[in-house]
Amino acid sequence: MQEFTAPLNTNYKLEVWGAASGYRLVNESIIYSEYGRGGYSYGNYSMNANQTIYISIGGKGEDGQFESRSRGGWNGGGDGDWDHQDDEAMAGGGGCTSIQKSLKENGQLKFYESVKSTDVLIVAGGGGSVIREGYGYGGGETGSFSKDHYNIIGTEQQATQSSGYAFGLGQSAINFYNNSDVGAGGGGWYGGYAIISMQREYYSSGGGGSGHIGTMLTNGATIAGDQTFPSPSGGTETGHSGDGYAIISWISPSL
Repeated sequence: MQEFTAPLNTNYKLEVWGAASGYRLVNESIIYSEYGRGGYSYGNYSMNANQTIYISIGGKGEDGQFESRSRGGWNGGGDGDWDHQDDEAMAGGGGCTSIQKSLKENGQLKFYESVKSTDVLIVAGGGGSVIREGYGYGGGETGSFSKDHYNIIGTEQQATQSSGYAFGLGQSAINFYNNSDVGAGGGGWYGGYAIISMQREYYSSGGGGSGHIGTMLTNGATIAGDQTFPSPSGGTETGHSGDGYAIISWISPSL
């Protein structure tokens, strides 16, 4: 958690990028193409000089771990699980990046549910851990669906502006059967879902968490991680990889 204290009475642009999930483990090798990407949110916020806001940067989910669960990223990523049979493991989900007007506990979004409409300024959703490239992206008004890749269970769900696995938290994978790969949800305004495995040799991707723009902001939007948006390092990117990020810049007077 980091703090920003406004140097001037003026409007500031808040930009946040959600963290990606970790990478999947297959045959004891990391598959760098298989991860859920974070989303992007931005908006303008008027601040008085010496006013402080609190920035919670989402952490990338842990890569798939041999014969072990994989930790979700800081700020809401769900834990991934291994297949309980050989050398495959799903990664942890990515944490969301959020900015708040107040500091509660250690700054993680999950502690703000009771004041979400007054104190949470902006959220970028984190990515869910995936079995295939192109799924699990976070951000946008709705995060990506959890995905049953064999179309067996039919319980695919997504985080929205009003519901998800939990406020600020992605769902951790639960693997009841050996030789199943089950992805975890990403953190977000509402966190993404995992699909509970109910049979052997089952494969699913976790859903990404939703993004959010608070009513205190103007000219804002939240964009999903399957879209192209500005990169924090310059240029553009299609979905965000690695840890989350935040940039705060004043709009007027110009630098």
